[in-house]
Amino acid sequence: MHKSYVIEVGDDQAGLIIREDGERDYLFHAARNEYSALEGRRFANALLAERAAIAHASSRRRRRAAHHALEAFAL
Repeated sequence: MHKSYVIEVGDDQAGLIIREDGERDYLFHAARNEYSALEGRRFANALLAERAAIAHASSRRRRRAAHHALEAFAL
């Protein structure tokens, strides 16, 4: 029997982690393109997967904000 958990960040379903029988870790499956960088990563538990998804989303927001700031400066 396998175990699975949905990983959410805010209102977004970031992905799903699944642990197959006999495996120690959960494998991340991205539900949205924004989280494809986490695809295939292994996590010991759901909390670690959720933290990684939150950190990834936060990093994307910072990069996007910096990019917009540079564009505005260039005008």
